[in-house]
Amino acid sequence: MKEAIKQKLGVSSITEAGLKLNLAHNVLNSWLSNNLTNAKVEIALLKLGLREDERLIKRIEKLKSEYKKNEIRKQAYEKSMKEIKALLEEIEAA
Repeated sequence: MKEAIKQKLGVSSITEAGLKLNLAHNVLNSWLSNNLTNAKVEIALLKLGLREDERLIKRIEKLKSEYKKNEIRKQAYEKSMKEIKALLEEIEAA
């Protein structure tokens, strides 16, 4: 992954790559050397078109899943609000 990043950006070191991606000092190198997530690094790598990393693939799937859950919750909330509004209108009309 390190080589792909350096090649894509045309730099000789990961530190230079991090600077070119507007990341804080050593954040990219730290992300590459551990299992932690960092949204800024992940977004920067996805914008470069680097999606081969297993963590990025899992992160994308997790975000899609969360989005789907939130969309379902939103629809349920909107349905409940419509039902409550209709009930209140019936009460006021009576």
